[in-house]
Amino acid sequence: MLTKELLEARYPNLNFLLRFGETQPLSFPLHAENLERELSLAFASLKLEKLQVLYIYGIGLGHYFSPLEKWLAEDKERDLIFIEEDLNVLREFLECEHASALLAHPQVHIRFNMDKKRVASFLEECAHDFPVETIEMIALASYKKQYRSRFYRMRLKLHRLTTVHHAVFIENLHYNLFFKNFLPNFKRFPRAFFGNHLKGEFQNIPAIICGAGPSLSKDLDYLKTLDNQALIFAGGSAITALSHQGILPHFGVAIDPNFEEYHRFKASSAFEIPLFYVNRLLPRIFNTCNGPHGYLHTLTGGMAELWMEKQLGVQGKPLQEGFDLEALSVTTTCIQLACTLGCNPIILLGVDLAFTEKQSYVSGVVQEARVFFDERKEEMRVSEKLLKRQDIYGAPLFTLVKWIMESSAISTFAGKNPDFTFINATAGGLGFKNIPNQRLENISLPHSHDLHNKIHHAIETHKLSVTPEQVEIHLSHLKASLKEAKAYVKTALSELKRVQGKPADPETGKLIFAQMELESLDAYSCFLKDPDLTFQQVLSRKYRPKTWDTPDHAMKWNFLQSKWLSFDHLIDFYLDELQPKS
Repeated sequence: MLTKELLEARYPNLNFLLRFGETQPLSFPLHAENLERELSLAFASLKLEKLQVLYIYGIGLGHYFSPLEKWLAEDKERDLIFIEEDLNVLREFLECEHASALLAHPQVHIRFNMDKKRVASFLEECAHDFPVETIEMIALASYKKQYRSRFYRMRLKLHRLTTVHHAVFIENLHYNLFFKNFLPNFKRFPRAFFGNHLKGEFQNIPAIICGAGPSLSKDLDYLKTLDNQALIFAGGSAITALSHQGILPHFGVAIDPNFEEYHRFKASSAFEIPLFYVNRLLPRIFNTCNGPHGYLHTLTGGMAELWMEKQLGVQGKPLQEGFDLEALSVTTTCIQLACTLGCNPIILLGVDLAFTEKQSYVSGVVQEARVFFDERKEEMRVSEKLLKRQDIYGAPLFTLVKWIMESSAISTFAGKNPDFTFINATAGGLGFKNIPNQRLENISLPHSHDLHNKIHHAIETHKLSVTPEQVEIHLSHLKASLKEAKAYVKTALSELKRVQGKPADPETGKLIFAQMELESLDAYSCFLKDPDLTFQQVLSRKYRPKTWDTPDHAMKWNFLQSKWLSFDHLIDFYLDELQPKS
């Protein structure tokens, strides 16, 4: 195809915009006179072999594409995205002889931001479409010079948004592994109390939210004296850190589904404390503690959890609102819970969100807490990228993208909940915008409370009204629905076998009908809907045509075959999990 035809076929909206107005002279040259040197410097520090997605701010005349052709050819699932905000630059690029090659390349994408004021939503779309853990963003040399501060703001925002969308993508893709946790935790409902129903039970009692940051060690002695003056909340690593110092928090919170969480709890000696949990939690954690456990309705368990909650009537009031999708930690859950319980003020302690004094944790959490920054600088995962900032005292510190996100999320939450007083008592670290810093020993906590009796009463009067028989009835329904789904998948795979190798679109009417019938089942909405969307993203990269403008029925057949086989394997997995174990 010619350049104009390719542009119309692949980017119709952009082609429409380019029809209006004429090319205006640019205020600065797009490339240096010594182009070879410019390209060499642009890619000198990039570890391309470790990247799956590369963004380039500014398309210029398309010259940055040539050095990356080999990188793209080495892995068909890699992507190169040019971000442009100037139609005049695009008009200049489209006049180049090599423009059609770039437009036709299936791994190269042009994203145009028409409104510079909506850059956040624009980057959100990019992160949604490319939810990959190892990304980087560079800029044309001329753009980096002209728009330096804008480029760095855009890059950090893209890193943050990609962190969120990658987390969602991975959870959808591997939702079946979460179900291995959900199933035994569903069956725990009859023995649990309902955390959401404790709303307002601890009105105006101070809450101390403990993180496991290195600075926590500076306040441990004073914290030991506050057992009757404030509710102490701790999650994950913080429970281990406190219990090693003889401090038992009033409430523990556990949300992580991974095996590391089990090791943290196993290393803890806080066996009897009440534990708030979510369904995604690794069930083995309950073997490490004997205290009462309270279920939290948090909308973090996906469609299967929502469906089961609805059937069982376990849909109380949500936790205190105000957090956005960047709130990915147990600390943010502790804050949300404390506000729901009515606690006030909310005091943050040991929430460094930084490598304070080159340490990652307070002592007692991991064997080696010291951080080696040379190794850290090699980290390519977008959430773990190292950043340099200032601590609350103005001194330089190192932090991570995920901690910048958490600090921002907590600051936003505090701003949306003005009825609560927030105080950062962390002795160092990144801090929080608009949350004042004050050392714990200087905070007035004048009243004593009979907290342990109050906790016992709240737990005993808010048990979940669920029986084991109710749980089993609804699990049986899901099992029957999965068997129906299995029949539709079998039909689809038979149809794909029938059309294999034929020179026509393999997505026949029979295949579309099977998809529609599948989507009508509870099994689909609970177990297959979200994975279906992620399959499309994964497989569309794996089975894309050699050039964008060439239809490839064989590639589409491979795509559909892989998708329906994935459905088949998932259904078998769920049926096996729901089968009674001897």
